[in-house]
Parts: sequence; structure tokens; C-alpha cells
Amino acid sequence: MAEKTVLPPHMFACLDASGENYLVEVELPGVKKKDIDLAMHDDLIHINAERTDLALHGHLHFPLKVNPTKAKATFSSGLLKVTVPLKEKRKPPMKIEIA
Repeated sequence: MAEKTVLPPHMFACLDASGENYLVEVELPGVKKKDIDLAMHDDLIHINAERTDLALHGHLHFPLKVNPTKAKATFSSGLLKVTVPLKEKRKPPMKIEIA
């Protein structure tokens, strides 16, 4: 049996248009839903996924405080999507006068 290659997943995270949720998308081609382990602790999300020839392990720190108890995830056609709400709404940007 061949040894599995371990690669970090290519993660994409951004704030949604309303600035109330982080959206995380991870491409996991050939991976089955039952082979994905997704966990959160405070502002850190862990993703582990395996298929017969590949193991994908990665984590991501959110720069703003999030609410992991209200996170939601879906997996379809090899794409894992995770929505994680912010604990507090972001304040709008403040204009700074230049002297």
C-alpha cells in the first residue's frame, strides 16, 4: 500500500457582503463527506480530509472574534463551504483626516 501524501488544503476565507459572517471555501476533490473532519475552537478552524491517495490537513485563524457554536457547513461536488458568524458586528470604517 502506497504512503499518502499530506497537503494543506487551499482555503479561501472572506467576510460576506454584510460583514457579519466569514465564508470559508475549501476544494476537496475526490473526498467523501464521511472522510471530512471539521472542528472549531474559538477563532481557529481545523479541517482534515482523506481519500485513498491523499490526506489534506489544515487550519485557519480568523482575525476577528467568531461564534463557533453557530457555524454551518455544507459539502457538495467536492466543495466544502463553512459560514462562521462574527461575535460582534464590525463597525464601519472611520475617516481619518490627513494633516
